Amino acid sequence: MSVRERLGWTPFFAAQVASLGRSDLQFSRVVEEQRGQYRIAGDIDARAEVSGRFRHDANTASDFPAVGDWVGVLGGAAQRPAATISQNGFGPAHPNDDRVVIHVRLERRSMLCRAAAGRAMAEQVVAANVDTVFLVTALAGDLNVRRLERYLTMVWDGGAVPIVLLNKADLSDDPERVATSVRARLPLVDVVAVSALEARGLDALAPYLRPTQTIALVGSSGVGKSTLINRLLGRDVLRVNTISDEDGKGRHTTTARQLVELQGGALLVDTPGMRELQPWADESAVDSAFDDIAVLAVRCRFTDCAHAGEPGCAVAEAVESGRIDADRVDHYRRLAREAAFEERKRDKAAAAETKRRWKQASQAAKALYRHRERE
Repeated sequence: MSVRERLGWTPFFAAQVASLGRSDLQFSRVVEEQRGQYRIAGDIDARAEVSGRFRHDANTASDFPAVGDWVGVLGGAAQRPAATISQNGFGPAHPNDDRVVIHVRLERRSMLCRAAAGRAMAEQVVAANVDTVFLVTALAGDLNVRRLERYLTMVWDGGAVPIVLLNKADLSDDPERVATSVRARLPLVDVVAVSALEARGLDALAPYLRPTQTIALVGSSGVGKSTLINRLLGRDVLRVNTISDEDGKGRHTTTARQLVELQGGALLVDTPGMRELQPWADESAVDSAFDDIAVLAVRCRFTDCAHAGEPGCAVAEAVESGRIDADRVDHYRRLAREAAFEERKRDKAAAAETKRRWKQASQAAKALYRHRERE
């Protein structure tokens, strides 16, 4: 198996390369990103940065490479054979290579996105080309099913498969009871209780950790993602801080998104804790995350039923009979409203961006004509 194939290269990407007609480029995967600086592994293992042309042509921040992306590059390490990223856990095996330049980012097969923190409307790509997403939460203190439903909206929208990991089972008196309760609330996903600290329950993750498959870890700060990665790697690669005595919360120690190659061949992406989570998704993504409710909604008397007391509402009937939790329906309605609102804002933002670009083009054309007239 080639280095590319070990890092998740598939015919999906090979077909894009064939259509590019760029025999001068070599292709590597982004294995670390921090503030616009990249490490790549594949045909070339090196530090990398995007070209000026790439930066100029990018319309939004989501156009730039993210961890998991495949990129076409030229540069100083082109003559050096590639090495596997498992030699030192993260990033390229030759950290002192001259930086190479990213000229092309291949289209993504899937991606994990969210709305960027702050007031500006912008999509942030957390990880690209992910097969499975472990939604990690802690059984003690952090467990919030509504937050998990938000995560599910992100994952389904991006095209990956979500798995809920209830970590820190060692701090719970009855972890299986809690897991059963979460399964009842989230009937569409697998829910696994584990203890990364005690290496308990990790065997249940084996079906998801197949060679060449990419798994992303997502969760709030301090839920034990770094400890979990260390357990899966079989050695301490990520620094881990202990629980604070003051507030009972962990301190997240990962500051950059990184892709790790496990001994069994699976590829794992760690992401910094998400302190502000706003799904970047439309209403259809919300329906995917709440498929049980969406299926019932088709049977409502009115096609525009808001499931808020209308006559003939199949969803309300399911709540009354106890088939669906009322809080789950309430959260579904809230997320659907948020998604519709955010989608309207994005439409306005897109229109404003188009207007700005047309204005720039018009000003450039006028400047060109003025220059010609002076000649």
